[in-house]
Amino acid sequence: MTGNLQSQIEPAPGTAAAPWLIGRSPRRSAVRTILRKEIPQVAGSFRFKASAFLLVAVMALAAVTGGARYRSEVLGQSAVMDGYSREVSGAAIDQAAEILHPAVKPPWRLALVVDGGQTATPNVYAQALSALVAPEIRQIHSSNYRLPGREPLDWMFAIRVVLPLAAFLLGYDAVCGERREGTLKLLLSYPVARWKVLASKLLAIWICLAAPLLAGAAVSLLLALGPAGIPLEPGDLAKAGLVLLLGLWAAAFFVLIALLVSSLSRNPSASASVLVWLWVTGVIAVPALTDVLAHLLRPIPAEGEVRLQMEAIDRRIAREHGGREGHWRQPEWAAADGFAWERTSAAAENRRFVLQEEVRRGLLRRKIGQARLAGRLASLSPVAMTEDAAELLAGSGLGRDQSFLDQAWSFRPVLANRFQALDARDPRSPHILFFSGYLSKRPVEAGALPRFAFRERTVRQGLAAARPTLAVFALETAALAAASLFVFSRYDVG
Repeated sequence: MTGNLQSQIEPAPGTAAAPWLIGRSPRRSAVRTILRKEIPQVAGSFRFKASAFLLVAVMALAAVTGGARYRSEVLGQSAVMDGYSREVSGAAIDQAAEILHPAVKPPWRLALVVDGGQTATPNVYAQALSALVAPEIRQIHSSNYRLPGREPLDWMFAIRVVLPLAAFLLGYDAVCGERREGTLKLLLSYPVARWKVLASKLLAIWICLAAPLLAGAAVSLLLALGPAGIPLEPGDLAKAGLVLLLGLWAAAFFVLIALLVSSLSRNPSASASVLVWLWVTGVIAVPALTDVLAHLLRPIPAEGEVRLQMEAIDRRIAREHGGREGHWRQPEWAAADGFAWERTSAAAENRRFVLQEEVRRGLLRRKIGQARLAGRLASLSPVAMTEDAAELLAGSGLGRDQSFLDQAWSFRPVLANRFQALDARDPRSPHILFFSGYLSKRPVEAGALPRFAFRERTVRQGLAAARPTLAVFALETAALAAASLFVFSRYDVG
């Protein structure tokens, strides 16, 4: 038995025995044995302590800032809805036709996990039923835009900015550093498969990243549910869990990059330089460049172009109706001929509204399309791809903005049908929908009008939406793992 163990751990001639391998069987527990040596070595470094502190601090601050923003948005949106309720209360049906009825996108409860631009995009889409009143889309502002640091602080900031930097700091000398010290040559002198050595280093660094990431997530959620006062629901916690799993996956991906670069380098300084260049390129340069490319490849019409389109629509309506539009008389006078002029004017205005609404909605779609193109171009960087996958899993980002617009546009016909039903009950109404003065004078009953209710994306829908992005990320991870193993298996330790 003793002779067998000695034969398994006996180093090559001319090398010294590694104390942490003496008495162990690399064939049966090589990965575990190397892990016991690697983890204390990584965890005991200042680089790890600084990275761990930064990860936990950023994720904890995400809950604090997310809670403050959530409470502020709740108050702002409550004020909007209270004002709308006061405006509708006691108003006649014909007056309510020209009131802007708000569709409100509720505050994003998972802003601490992945904001996805929700702090910068509009959250109120107000529409009137009258064709004479244009819709309004806006954001309820409650912050000072002159303050620095406008980028939202969330888990994804930690995952896409802090996590790759930490992985590179911990792994830049994992191979070339041990080669320079001679310990790698000593380790590989034992009958241990190189893939086990690489896997051990990968697991050691990954564990040292996963621990603070999990701790930061736990602290962040406790703060969110407690002092921050964010009413997270079970579905929200499930989405947060999916994003956290994605973060753990991304940590392994970034460690593989560090190991690959370290295996391609002969000294730690060269490895660190390459990794710093990769971090700057992936985190800063690529997203900035893709924004420029998106503007060039898919430009958005300027305000002057939109105004010219609106004026062209006005001329088109004038030609189609031969100047007979725009005649509105007092209802008691117009009743003599059955509101003939008014019905023609109403048809012209409704036609104008439909055409102009196509322009307005087309402009919004182009803005979202441009942003989506920028996101696809940015996905050339694994960092941006990770963020895109997180937004899809959580139901944030462009998907939430597009869903809000679609639901707001679908809400208008529902509101119109309800108005038409209320107006039809009054036989004295001219029933010229939806123009003030030519509808019922009866007051709107309390609770008679429907209220907009936004439907968030479910966990299942998020998984389905993120499946293509996750598949690409899986292929990139597999290719990176294969490349790392190939390079390390041929690494010259001499």
